[in-house]
Amino acid sequence: MIVYKFKGAVLQDPEGLVAIKNRIRENVPCIIVVSALKGVMPRLRALYAQSLKKGAGFEEEFAGLRKLHVDLAMSLLSGNSLREYQEEMELHLTELYEILHNVAPVKESSLAMKDYILAKGDILASLLFSKLFENALWKDSRDFIRTNSNFGAPEIWWEESCQAARQEFGNLKGIAVVPGYCGKTKAGYTISLGRVGLSLTASLLESAFQQIKVD
Repeated sequence: MIVYKFKGAVLQDPEGLVAIKNRIRENVPCIIVVSALKGVMPRLRALYAQSLKKGAGFEEEFAGLRKLHVDLAMSLLSGNSLREYQEEMELHLTELYEILHNVAPVKESSLAMKDYILAKGDILASLLFSKLFENALWKDSRDFIRTNSNFGAPEIWWEESCQAARQEFGNLKGIAVVPGYCGKTKAGYTISLGRVGLSLTASLLESAFQQIKVD
């Protein structure tokens, strides 16, 4: 099994993406770890800041976030893959909008809420990446990456997470795609793995399966 890690920006590079897709198809089973599209994380941080101050007024920024994902999906996908992604994307964006719309009224400024909002960037990009391949599976990294509750600088519970990863991917025969920067605390909260999250997720999977080449 091979683990690949890619920044979401590769989805915005059509020429480079062709070579990446061909390479992946030649090396299955494999797990692909993907981060948010270029420019998405600043948008999400801006939306969170705006929602804290106003609880509204972020519609233009939010529309830009949606348009970025819609336009890219339209350029990369077609048929059932496009329809499936659009449906899943809208579910996540609707949830995100509702959360942002209620951040200020409930005065929710916790790091847990911020990390949950920021995780949407990786989730949307990895979902889109998964639709590039027929029968590829999308898996939520929060289902196997377990951490303590130190928001801002979490520690991954390595052995427990490796065991969970083996259970999640042990029978994988094809391609699986996962978000790159998020895990879950014992209490069930989404937590950001920080600036090196993409590498940490790939390294954890390498450790879980040992004979893996991280690209």
